[in-house]
Parts: sequence; C-alpha cells; structure tokens
Amino acid sequence: MTAHRPVRSRPVLVHFGSPEPGRLRLLCIPHAGAGAAAFKVWSELVPDWISVVGVRLPGRESRLREPLLTSMEDVARHIVAGLEDHTGPVALFGHCFGGPVAFRVAQLLEQARACEVVRLVAASAPVPGRVPDGRHTHELPTDELYASLVGIGAMNDGQFGQSIFGLTENAIRADFEAFETWTSYDFGRIAAPVLAVRGTDDRVLSEGSEEEWASFTEGGLTTRSVPGGHFLLGADVPGLVDVVVRQLTDDHADR
Repeated sequence: MTAHRPVRSRPVLVHFGSPEPGRLRLLCIPHAGAGAAAFKVWSELVPDWISVVGVRLPGRESRLREPLLTSMEDVARHIVAGLEDHTGPVALFGHCFGGPVAFRVAQLLEQARACEVVRLVAASAPVPGRVPDGRHTHELPTDELYASLVGIGAMNDGQFGQSIFGLTENAIRADFEAFETWTSYDFGRIAAPVLAVRGTDDRVLSEGSEEEWASFTEGGLTTRSVPGGHFLLGADVPGLVDVVVRQLTDDHADR
C-alpha cells in the first residue's frame, strides 16, 4: 500500500513588491474562489510607503490541495493567524466576498488589539448578512454557477474560462457558502472607518447599497464610485487602486 504524504500547509499571506515593509500594510482579500495573484500588480501601482499583502486561502493557487474553509469564522481566523507577528498599522481591502471577510478580520484584530486597523475598504461588497437577492449561489448546478460568474464578468466565457472554472469551482462554492450561511451573527460595528466602492455599471449590487456600510462602522463611511461593473479587479483595477491610494494618503496625513 502506498502511503500518502500529508499536504503541507502554505502561508495564507503573500507579500508583493519590496522585501522592506512600508509604513502601512494593505491586506487584500479577493472575491470568491480567487487567490493572491490578483494583487501582484497592485505593488506596481501604490507608493513605496504601502506594502501590498495578498490573501491566499486554502484550495487555490499553491494551496490547491489543502482542505477548503466553508465557515466565515474559520476564514477570518485563518487570516488573523497569519498576522500574529505583525504589530504595525494595517488597512484591509476586500473585493466582493472579501469585503465581509475583511470586516470580520477587522473585528478580530480590534478585539485582540493586535495591530491598528486604520481603514477598511469594501469594493463591490455586500454588507455582512446581506445576500443579494437571497440567493444560495453555493448550491447552484455547475452550469448555472459558471453562467452567473460569466454574467458579472468574474469569469471569461469560452474554453479558457471553463478550464479556470474547473480548477476553482470548489473554492468558489466554499467561499459563497461561508458568506451565505453567515446570517444569524450579531455583526456589531468596527472602530475603523470604511471606504465603500461601487462600480458605476454594477448589476449585482443595487445603486446606493454602499451606503449600508454606515451601520457597520463607528469611524465613519466614505463612498466612491469608479468606472466598471461588479468585477473591478480586471481592466478597471488602475482606477480602483487610485481611489484606494487617495483614501489611504488622506488617512495617513491625518495621523
């Protein structure tokens, strides 16, 4: 009988850009099923005082064989564990599914007083507990799930897109399940201010939905719109990064 080697767990945080950390770390949490690679280009678009750190959850990229996490609490605590040795200021960015995750991570960091959370940026992100249209996306048949992702621009249609979907479907389902079953929690608020960003052509989140983030922060809400649809990490990313950097620059000037 052939013994199977245990799957070695790889780090959840991926550091991009200069090996010397900047004065502020920008922790970036992607949309459902995605990994850290989407944020590699960000290190070329931000000033030197910001260090870009991507989140790579189990079940994707170099962690493809690791067991998936299907609970929001498990996802958030897994990320926080990766920050155990970090004591400097951190800003959190979350795209779509990553927005609610970033919110819960901010809560845990503030409760532990492990490091200062200076800003939460939620882009194309529903607020905690608000499942758009009440859908249970994680239960959709494979063809319907793929079509829905193509429809919002998160997946390319055609053979290449189908190949990528084949590799990421399980992770996508796990992330949607974590969010869509996180509905009976007493969410509360975070102390950090929130920047909520919405694409002008977003057909998933209704216009004005970004204002709902005001109920989840004691630090104040700022809203911005950028050109693009619901999926903002593709061709629209330069405009998104510009908005994020401008906000973090203003935050830094106030410190």
